[in-house]
Amino acid sequence: MKRIVVLVGIVFIALLAIHRQRVFLRDPLGKVYRNDVQLHGAQVYINYSNDVLVEEPGQHPYMVQGWNKIPGLPQPLTCLHGMLCWTDADHASMVAAQDTAHSPDTMMSNREVTFKDRDGSRVRITLR
Repeated sequence: MKRIVVLVGIVFIALLAIHRQRVFLRDPLGKVYRNDVQLHGAQVYINYSNDVLVEEPGQHPYMVQGWNKIPGLPQPLTCLHGMLCWTDADHASMVAAQDTAHSPDTMMSNREVTFKDRDGSRVRITLR
């Protein structure tokens, strides 16, 4: 029985290493602010490249990826809520959350992501 558990653990770690761009792990210290007001209950997930996925209560999850910096709604997305989410590809298929083809207001670092949403609200996501 121990061998099976160890083997399953090794396979799981190998899959995480291979698909590290697709797997978003929960950042329990990550916070989301809208117009400098913290959104309580929002859950922040990050992947290996510090791409960000956010689940806000009552809203569809949205994502900002470093390669294009366009906030969008990932399609499809599978989640184990509170633990991890995974996307369909390394560059996730998304429906743009903004009307523009690019988002010049989006700023990304390894500690913070900021952008303006469709309503003009300033969204700031802090990572730890």
